[in-house]
Amino acid sequence: MKLFQRPQSVCRGAAIVAMLCTWQSASIAQTAPALDFDGALRAAENNAPMLQGRAASTQGAAALQTSAALLPDPKLTLGVQDFPVSGPVQGSLTRDNFTMRQIGYAQDVPNRAKRAARADVALARTDRERALERVEAQAIRRETGLAWIARYFAEKRLALLSTVVAQQRQLVDTAPAQYAAGKAMAAAVPIARLDALALTDRQDELQREVAQAGIQLQRWVGSRTPIAGALPALTVDAAYLHANIERSAAIAAFAPESALAEAEVREADAAKVGDWGWSVGYGRRGQGYGDLLSVRFTFELPLAPNERQQPMVIAKQKQLERLSSERADLVRQRTQELDSLLADLEEADRKLKRLATEAQPLAEQRSALTLAAFETGRDTLSAALQARQQQTELALRELALQGKRADVQWRLNTLIAE
Repeated sequence: MKLFQRPQSVCRGAAIVAMLCTWQSASIAQTAPALDFDGALRAAENNAPMLQGRAASTQGAAALQTSAALLPDPKLTLGVQDFPVSGPVQGSLTRDNFTMRQIGYAQDVPNRAKRAARADVALARTDRERALERVEAQAIRRETGLAWIARYFAEKRLALLSTVVAQQRQLVDTAPAQYAAGKAMAAAVPIARLDALALTDRQDELQREVAQAGIQLQRWVGSRTPIAGALPALTVDAAYLHANIERSAAIAAFAPESALAEAEVREADAAKVGDWGWSVGYGRRGQGYGDLLSVRFTFELPLAPNERQQPMVIAKQKQLERLSSERADLVRQRTQELDSLLADLEEADRKLKRLATEAQPLAEQRSALTLAAFETGRDTLSAALQARQQQTELALRELALQGKRADVQWRLNTLIAE
């Protein structure tokens, strides 16, 4: 949007804005290099502590896969059997033919279905952690982009207002001459200065917004850094988004979560079949008595599966039903979010079109006419200031709408997982 101004005020305003931008950039550049949009996304992905934590969790779950289906560790048994505590051979390990010093080896063997289910549980848990890692990565990517966009448009609004402030100073400088020449009222000078002070206050507010947007961006990229480059073109395909809404990372994460619940159901059901085990032992007796070898098998007897194992199966099945319901609800939520964002995008497009084709040309025309009338003494300074204020507000509103549109476009671009 082109603001009406004299050629000399253009030069002065541009010089002031350039000095402000150069000073701000130089002060921040001492700490970190400038980041464009893609660079900010890469920095966030490389430095996000939560993403590193998720990666560690995935690696830990994957490490458990190798041991999930293995047999339990064997047991070494050491002992003494039939040790005499009374009688003529009391306290002797060798004089009674029943006394044995034993060493044995025992192995518990869970049933095959249970071992297979445990392997499936470990695999599904790893897949779930990977899915949660993707959810976290998508969230970090979304929030980083939103923070960069907020910083970008905050700086554009500040630059615009800085130009207006420079123009206002020019008007303040010419107000006394206009009054001396009889082209303005006596109140022209304080009116111009009060308006300039109001613009300066507004400029301070925008500087605060720039700082806050920078702090938010620092939250994701890990350092205080300026931004560089232009906002990349963001396109939205509403039909594609509606057709692929279930590819949202949060929704896709329900697949491995459900697979994990199904494996736990199979593991609980496998407990209805008893485990077994075996052991072998060697008993050494005193001199003159023969040594003995023993072999033993043990079998678990699930005598009341309906009271012991079946409740666990039912609990796991209910957990699976819960996941199915939560997934269906999340699909509805994402669909609602998609439709709301598309409606916001359409609203922003309509308002921006009206601003560009109707409001801004009228405001520019009014500002030019009232300023020319003031300079020739045919209108008041207040009218000129009001016209320029309206033009400025429309320019700031345009940038705000552009920022909102970019915000919505980026949310739509990160709604599903690519």
